[in-house]
Amino acid sequence: MNSSSREHFLQGYVRELDGMRGVAILAVLLFHAGAPFARGGFIGVDLFFVLSGFLITALLIKEYDKKGRIGLKRFYLRRALRLAPALLLLLLVLFVLTVILFNAYAIRYNAIDSLIALFYATNWARAFGIHPPNLLAHTWSLSIEEQFYILWPIMLILMLRFIKSRRKVAILTVCLALLSWGLRVLLALSGSSIDRLYNGLDTRVDTLLIGCALGVVLSSSLIGEKLQQVLSKLLLFLAPVSALLLVYFCYSLYWKSLQMYLWIYFVVELLAAILILAIFVSKGNVVNRLLSFRLFVWIGSISYGLYLWHWPVYRVMFIFKMDGRLVLLYGVPVTFVIATLSYYLMERPILKLKKRL
Repeated sequence: MNSSSREHFLQGYVRELDGMRGVAILAVLLFHAGAPFARGGFIGVDLFFVLSGFLITALLIKEYDKKGRIGLKRFYLRRALRLAPALLLLLLVLFVLTVILFNAYAIRYNAIDSLIALFYATNWARAFGIHPPNLLAHTWSLSIEEQFYILWPIMLILMLRFIKSRRKVAILTVCLALLSWGLRVLLALSGSSIDRLYNGLDTRVDTLLIGCALGVVLSSSLIGEKLQQVLSKLLLFLAPVSALLLVYFCYSLYWKSLQMYLWIYFVVELLAAILILAIFVSKGNVVNRLLSFRLFVWIGSISYGLYLWHWPVYRVMFIFKMDGRLVLLYGVPVTFVIATLSYYLMERPILKLKKRL
């Protein structure tokens, strides 16, 4: 990547990334609603993981290159401003509704779930069967991301300080991802439960780290101009094939299949990384045009609220014996209404404050 391309990469808003978020959250919404054509839609979470690792790393390296340091205090404050208010609102609303709709046992159970979610520990509660969550089961992925946000900036600072070659930083990050994948395979073959494999930070962090490695590569000018030209042409073929494979996976995969943990998850994260690479390297790609479609971009902009609210809405409907068709017909629109209100009335004003910081 030449210097002008790098400057373009480091500046401004990239609508295709929001479009990718939009597609990912739609897959998750359909999967949790029980849509028969989206039984593999759970991989939308993996797309989010790759994106998160990529963006966080790119922003941290941008700050490091500009200022010679990374301000951890400001980083954690920005993360808190982005994630905490909407989560706190969800927990408050769920508590009120639980008191109104359910009995004392359910109130106590959901209160404990809320505390677990508030401290971003849902993934470990699910992994080891410690008070398995109900209305907040989906916060496992938020827990993994938050735990990663605590650890990764410190690890990246150490690597940037003691390893002068950015290429070696990228390679080390890939090695860490391979280590996580290897641990997942080892635990899977030794008979660990699916819950342990699916929810553990150690067994899922490879997805985030692949995004991190790509963030190091693209934000550090590691792709030369000649290689960029070759990649641009190659991605004209690879990006559409990757997108079609991900669509097929959304239709066909089963999250409890052993093959998911042996190799398919790693393939999914590589395919997601190819799509992100295409966004920045192969501008004329058909996938880029699809991801920049206005509806996908808008859905991506409210994706955090959609993810937060969809599972509680669905669960309440299932508790009251509504089937999957009713969830698709009513639960999805209700989720969109709530997420839209959350975004425009709370999240966006807070995002403006975050940008000022």
